[in-house]
Amino acid sequence: MPCACQFHHPDATHLTSRRALLQGAAAALALGLGGLSRADAETPLGEDFTTEILRLFETAGGASLGQILPFALTPDAQPWQTLPLDVRAGQPVTFLLSGRWYLARAADLWFEPGVVTMARAGDGAIYNPMLNAGTMIADRDGPLSLARSAGEIGPDGNLIIPAEAYLAGDGRVDGVVIAWSGNPVQGLAALMAAAGGGAAEVAGALGLAHRRTSQPEITPEGWVNFYHFGEAGVFRPEGAEMACETHKTVAILMHPVAAALTDGLRLNWDWLVDRLPSALAEDQVTTHDYLSIGVQFDDGQDLTYLWSAALPEGHVFRCPLPTWNAVETHLVQRSGPAGLGDWHGESRDITADYRAHIGGAAQRVVAIWLLGVSVFQRGEGSCRYRNLSLTTPDGDVQIL
Repeated sequence: MPCACQFHHPDATHLTSRRALLQGAAAALALGLGGLSRADAETPLGEDFTTEILRLFETAGGASLGQILPFALTPDAQPWQTLPLDVRAGQPVTFLLSGRWYLARAADLWFEPGVVTMARAGDGAIYNPMLNAGTMIADRDGPLSLARSAGEIGPDGNLIIPAEAYLAGDGRVDGVVIAWSGNPVQGLAALMAAAGGGAAEVAGALGLAHRRTSQPEITPEGWVNFYHFGEAGVFRPEGAEMACETHKTVAILMHPVAAALTDGLRLNWDWLVDRLPSALAEDQVTTHDYLSIGVQFDDGQDLTYLWSAALPEGHVFRCPLPTWNAVETHLVQRSGPAGLGDWHGESRDITADYRAHIGGAAQRVVAIWLLGVSVFQRGEGSCRYRNLSLTTPDGDVQIL
């Protein structure tokens, strides 16, 4: 993993060496803090995956369907790799992925390929499938380019860590990209028919791509995703509630607000947590899977309130992830299995919490965050939110 970092915060200035994190992750696992799932330990097909997809594409219609190219994302490649494939604005482009990207191989700590694969048309918006198959709609004409990033690329597409740290990564992503000339749903159905089942990884990728392309996830109205994490349906509105389902994914959903950080400013919400994505304390890199609601301030800091599996209520800790530890603070709002499956009403004095646990120079709250993380142990988490609001001196501001 480059710089042994993951999901770098673009505003952070502190970097941690790759060796330090590898040692830390391995040590944490040795101490029993890893808790990593083995249910998904089947070895990816890699190059055999792309070979089979290419074969199926030719069987299903070949060039009549569009253009297909295999690719590999490896540690020695700088972002961005320009492919010999030009796309048009509005053209659907499907990615089918295999592989793993390691944070610490000895600790079996790795990300799914969809988490770290980035694409864009020309110098357009960055697309991240998050899952191991997905379809982007090109936002402009231009050559298609690819990069791998677990947070090392900033919003402008440039590296936010030293190049030598980026090139010290560990892993490989094999995949194919299909630029469709016609209907991608019909094209994927043709590939599925040609496969007739076949290798589980191939069939799974095709089925996932078909489902996501025919029923694309839509970011909830009024919210935006953190730039690095693609829309994968982790959060979805259901009436007056916001549901969260995370499995081997990470999502930060942000709702812009403008509220002065004055005495009495409060965050209010109800939540029902059915399942926590970690069974272990979330204050280590290897176990930093959690569900929380957060507040972002105008000084770049954020404070999130989480339901912890094991840390005591009221416990406060900085994010264990390199660079995020410079900007993010977690406060345990609830702990343990008691109360799971039931609705709970919460209210926090944001200003008092900021002064007590961050103590910076912020003047305003600029966004409310919903966070669902399950990429480290690759487990599952689920919860629901409702009645989300800010209490200000001028009255309540309803958010959800």
